[in-house]
Amino acid sequence: MKIWCQSLFDAGRVPAYFEGVRKRVATVARPGTEVQLHAMPEGVYGGRTPAAEAEGYDVFALSSVQDPALEEARSLLDIPVVGYGEAAMHFACLLGSRFVIIAFGERFDQMLDVRVKRLGLSERALPTMLMERTSFADVGDALDDAAALVERFSNTARKAIVLGAEAIIPGQLYLSEAIARAGVTRIDEVPIVDGLAALVKMAEAMADLKKLGISVTRRGYTHARPPKDVLEHARKFHKRIET
Repeated sequence: MKIWCQSLFDAGRVPAYFEGVRKRVATVARPGTEVQLHAMPEGVYGGRTPAAEAEGYDVFALSSVQDPALEEARSLLDIPVVGYGEAAMHFACLLGSRFVIIAFGERFDQMLDVRVKRLGLSERALPTMLMERTSFADVGDALDDAAALVERFSNTARKAIVLGAEAIIPGQLYLSEAIARAGVTRIDEVPIVDGLAALVKMAEAMADLKKLGISVTRRGYTHARPPKDVLEHARKFHKRIET
């Protein structure tokens, strides 16, 4: 099985993150699963558009908690398409009655609450909570020394647990990696969803279902595949294929 795992990060900006993910994904994926990590190079793909299906991959996995354009990608591809946010939330529902997403960054809570609502999981989720005084640089530093970040994350988690959270999702995969590498899997007996594991395991499961003949619906507005001539016209118009 081959999984194309797409990040929204530029690999050159956070090399320690990508190096760590490459090492850890080997411990997460089952034997026989090949996970190829793809970053956002300078120039947004450098003029090259991801072509996971055409290159023989079994699954396209998006490692962004916001799941940008996830439904659109599903409507265009015949291979399974999974997203970190959706996968982590559904796994969280299997671990507890109510979950909370803990993130960092101004207004990220609003963005994630919109995603929760779109997935129809508002009744299973507490409002997203933001960690105090935590920046992108702080999370990057925590990839090597996570003590301060874990303390802030735990403090926020305990506030959520008091409010009824029974499963915790680190909002961004960047944050999830820092928490996972620190070896923190539970806080006060409440499980933490490992973002990388959720993404890879959902990708493996969806590929298995595909082999059994079970695949995404083609009914309705969101998942119906556009007619072939419409797709060909769009690719020609945007110069994605030879005219």
